[in-house]
Amino acid sequence: MRPTIEYIESRFNQYNALFFDGALPPIPVKLSNAKTFLGKLCFKRKRKWLFGDYYNTGFVLRINTRADLPEELVEDTILHEMIHYYIAFNQWRDTSTHGQLFRREMKRINEKGGRHISISYRPNPEQLAQLRAKN
Repeated sequence: MRPTIEYIESRFNQYNALFFDGALPPIPVKLSNAKTFLGKLCFKRKRKWLFGDYYNTGFVLRINTRADLPEELVEDTILHEMIHYYIAFNQWRDTSTHGQLFRREMKRINEKGGRHISISYRPNPEQLAQLRAKN
């Protein structure tokens, strides 16, 4: 499937209520044709004071529509990016991009919802060829 903005927003709202108790505010969604990622959370890190801490702002969710992927993979990608959003929106610092906080949330959602969210996605050769073929 190739998701639409409406589909992504619908799943975001559903998963926000189900897994995050509705704590995440709506986020702008952009469709991507990139060859390098399935999903990506973009945001800016701004400094509070001249020498102070940083805070995260300007969140955008980017979902790839380059390849026709299984619906479950698209949903798991949305959830993967929602975990990043949950951590960044709450201004938490993780040990790394997919650190302890991320892995804890991923495990919680996988167990609670029977999902298959993972750290990274390795496409099979057919999916990889499809991702590379479209220009």
